[in-house]
Amino acid sequence: MTSRSGAPKITVIIPTRERCDVFTSALRTVVAQDYDNLEILVSDNFSTDDTHEIVECIADPRVRYLNTGKRLSMSGNWEFALSHVTGDWVTIIGDDDGLLPDALNRASEFIREMDVLAFQSTICRYRWPGNKGRQYGRIRVPLTRGEEVRLSRTWMNRVLQGQVVYAELPMLYTGGFADMRVLADLKRRMGAFYNSCVPDVYSGFAIASLLPRYGFSRSPLAIAGISKHSIGVDHFRKQEKIETSPSQKFAAEENIPFHKDIPLMDDGGYPPSLQVTALEAYLQSAPLRNDHPAALFDQQLEVILSATDADDCNITSWARKFAAMHDLDYEHARSKSRRRRLLRKFEELPVNFTRRIKRRTLGSPTQPLENVYEASLAADALLRKKALR
Repeated sequence: MTSRSGAPKITVIIPTRERCDVFTSALRTVVAQDYDNLEILVSDNFSTDDTHEIVECIADPRVRYLNTGKRLSMSGNWEFALSHVTGDWVTIIGDDDGLLPDALNRASEFIREMDVLAFQSTICRYRWPGNKGRQYGRIRVPLTRGEEVRLSRTWMNRVLQGQVVYAELPMLYTGGFADMRVLADLKRRMGAFYNSCVPDVYSGFAIASLLPRYGFSRSPLAIAGISKHSIGVDHFRKQEKIETSPSQKFAAEENIPFHKDIPLMDDGGYPPSLQVTALEAYLQSAPLRNDHPAALFDQQLEVILSATDADDCNITSWARKFAAMHDLDYEHARSKSRRRRLLRKFEELPVNFTRRIKRRTLGSPTQPLENVYEASLAADALLRKKALR
């Protein structure tokens, strides 16, 4: 439903499960939005803590509390939440993430001016207290500005080539927004919104497969939180995982199976590689496209190895299994990956330098940022100050 002012109704979904220590301030960043046509859905994945009570204490009529009624996988919870959306546009944030103040007003303006059905923004990154041994929070704020319209096929290819990460695609996650008509089309074609156990990455490829173009804002709208609950961060840590760690809990759920053309690790776990995750999402979303790049697996083996430390025995072992599965020459791919790695490092030098000078980090022992809400206010103050110059 669009308001009289023409502002679309935006739904913000916060999926959560027993994370009150971070969820409270994540919800606060959304409730603080000065945007009238707003629906906030808290999708509680059958928590046993005080999640419901926290929502009731907020006492904001824009907030709707949902409970799955039983424990679901991550994709299952997100699927459940999307089925309850009544807005025109939707975004999803993690329960340790947040929105910047005025994010939804700026998102509405972007929708009106750019004439796209989905868009992604760059993000701030907030490390919660306790991360990397620091007892105070820190936020990294990009100072970039501007908007652009991107060709979906071009940017999917760039991700597959390892030139950019999948967060450059129109993911329906922190910083990404989509028109519900796109998601309805996706569900009609695939039978469900999600067809992968990694819903955020899958959504980027699925939406890009449906739309010839999408928008991108170089000004941040959201904050990606990195906390003790972060599944992705825990998954890529090299130390041995325990059963109660976020990634092990995730792996133990009844998830959508990994794509049949990608082997699991020897212990049955998911390969700890961002590029493998991107490939899995690309393959799962293949029914939405009518193309299949020649020598895809050969190319991907080379790209995966080039993005891997030479001494990473886990990925090396997995890569040999992948090569055997698809009858690929592992040694040849390893040789080519070394040249690709050197070339990428050379090409990334000016890009990394530009990124460093176009961002600021806030938070210190004397100016601690205790939660993502405090971090959102600090980032907003910095961005407003820079905009006045």
